[in-house]
Amino acid sequence: MKNSRSATRAHGASLAKQATRSGPVSATRGTANSPKAMGLRPALLAIARELSKRAKLTRFNTVDDAANLISRSKNIICLTGAGISTSLGIPDFRSKGTGLYSKLEHLGLSDPQEVFDIDQFKADPTVFYSVAKDILPSTDRFTPTHAFIALLQEKGKLLTNYSQNIDNLEAKAGIHPSKLVQCHGSFATATCIECGYKADGESIFPEIRDGILPRCPQCTKNLRPPAGNGKGKRKRSRGAEAKKRKRGGRDFDDFDDDDDDGSEFDIPEAGVMKPDITFFGEALPDDFGQRLTEHDRDLVDLVIYISRTPVDHLNFDIDLLGDCDVVVAELCRRMGWNLEHEMIPRGQAVDVGSVDGFVSRWVDQHVNIPYHATR
Repeated sequence: MKNSRSATRAHGASLAKQATRSGPVSATRGTANSPKAMGLRPALLAIARELSKRAKLTRFNTVDDAANLISRSKNIICLTGAGISTSLGIPDFRSKGTGLYSKLEHLGLSDPQEVFDIDQFKADPTVFYSVAKDILPSTDRFTPTHAFIALLQEKGKLLTNYSQNIDNLEAKAGIHPSKLVQCHGSFATATCIECGYKADGESIFPEIRDGILPRCPQCTKNLRPPAGNGKGKRKRSRGAEAKKRKRGGRDFDDFDDDDDDGSEFDIPEAGVMKPDITFFGEALPDDFGQRLTEHDRDLVDLVIYISRTPVDHLNFDIDLLGDCDVVVAELCRRMGWNLEHEMIPRGQAVDVGSVDGFVSRWVDQHVNIPYHATR
């Protein structure tokens, strides 16, 4: 038993390593030789591989079937992506025109994903921090979909919520840490890239919003000389003028990477705090592979995947297309669950129609975010 468990743990670590992050939402990223990324989400890809290929169960097809599956299941995995937060005005990454990558085109980078490249961050963190305020969580609100997942937890049905989001709204909704795996990390905490000091993520929010590079307080404390002691200071190597950073015509000098008072001397440079979101080139969190292989695989009896677009390479039993907030509210209505949320209109009526050519795909005719249930 001990050897078997050790092997499972090793496999979990291997799974996380194999799913090394190549970006906040993609596992295969474009290169000079391959400009088009496949857009496969590493969390979904790894889970799909671990749970093995499956055939659709033909007896489950309707919206009521989906409601019944949820009602009787006891160990539900929820896979969630950026689509569950967009109703709060939080951009996803890839939507044309409104996604974050589209908004980064003005930077002149060869690939907007370079903003989230760990090597780029270590070389010049001001590139990331020049746009970080655009993705910084600015609200404690959460959506009806977040509330639905919290309701699954309240009813003792939630096994794990694997979230691909970095906004940490699952925690705001009350999802317990023991039930939540943030596959791509989040802004909840931040770590110094030099000494490893960890802090609450919100502690660096004011500096990010004010355009100041967040330095490590622990490094600063260790490097700062005692009061009244002039030793330990060094003259700036850059002189009076700030170093120019230009990329594709964009000047990053408007981001302040000096926390001094303008004097000629400064203390030795402290490390930079990095939000604990998973950058390109970083591995998925260790708890991802371990949780999946050591805990969830043998317990799960239903998988619910919520995303913005249909997933054709997995065989879901039921596809419910539409605004995910509307879909979960309708499911709760059919199950007799009370899903209370300020964003759900009182007495909301949902018109669900079938999709031509599919026996188990249903859609709200006005929106296009899919909700999948797989047994």
